[in-house]
Amino acid sequence: MNSTGPASAHERARGLFTGVGLGDAMGAPFEGKPSVSELTLREFEHSNLQLRYTDDTALTIAVAEHLLERARLGGHLLNEGELAAALACAWNREPWRGFATSAADLFGRLNSGVPWRDAAVSMFHGQGSFGNGAAMRCAPVALAAQSAHHAAELGRRAASVTHGHPDGQEGAAVQACSAYLALHTRGSLDPESFLGKLAHVIHEPEWVRRLQAVAALLGHRDPHRAAEELGNDVRATHSVPLALWAFLGHAESPVDVVRQCIRAGGDTDTIASMAAALAGAVRGAAGWPQSWLRRLENLPRLHDLGDQLARLSP
Repeated sequence: MNSTGPASAHERARGLFTGVGLGDAMGAPFEGKPSVSELTLREFEHSNLQLRYTDDTALTIAVAEHLLERARLGGHLLNEGELAAALACAWNREPWRGFATSAADLFGRLNSGVPWRDAAVSMFHGQGSFGNGAAMRCAPVALAAQSAHHAAELGRRAASVTHGHPDGQEGAAVQACSAYLALHTRGSLDPESFLGKLAHVIHEPEWVRRLQAVAALLGHRDPHRAAEELGNDVRATHSVPLALWAFLGHAESPVDVVRQCIRAGGDTDTIASMAAALAGAVRGAAGWPQSWLRRLENLPRLHDLGDQLARLSP
């Protein structure tokens, strides 16, 4: 299943995009369950049902297409107004992908002409969204970033068009920075070193505490305990850390990364998508089993986006 040598930049980019789709589609049938038994999960793994992704992957594709269009035009890498419109268009095209009611409401406001800044901060009684919707779609920015700090900055900017709350934005920064570090990992992944590099970029106190909680759990492999201590719901602070834990504890086996996220229960599609993006960025596209890949919808498109964005990488 795994390649014998280090993955090339294109293989890593393909692995990242494939991970986004696979984690999302594998986790989607179990979303909202408090936990998932190993037997139930293995039965699903061995079925022949098509793996259909959700809004998580649809919006990630929209972010990737925006970055590629900006590169084609030769302007700034990211334009918030244009990105907001692109995300709303993705919802318009496929509203059946499983968008949350709050996301549909936001995209409806954008379509009606509300400026993106106003729309983002108007959500949740003026607090803005602190959910994981921005973190789940931001992995592509890591392929165009020039550094870990740049990836985090792009993650925050990409998040700001829909998530007015600092936690929603910082969750995207953590995920984008993690994706950058995963793409540039050489040799065996050292979880403590990885978290140390992440800590050099992420300084917001609540997120520093969250990263410390992940570090404290690195020696434990029980997904239920991880969910209890880190959280597993739609809040960015309760899902990005769990995805990091699953990735760092099982990076040598992308399949186990996905399994751990699903067995932890909760927001399984988004958490598995985030963690699998990181695992794919380390192991490359060859890290995923053919039995899964054959079932995943739109796989050639995911590979193509990875190939195109790999060309943007500094």
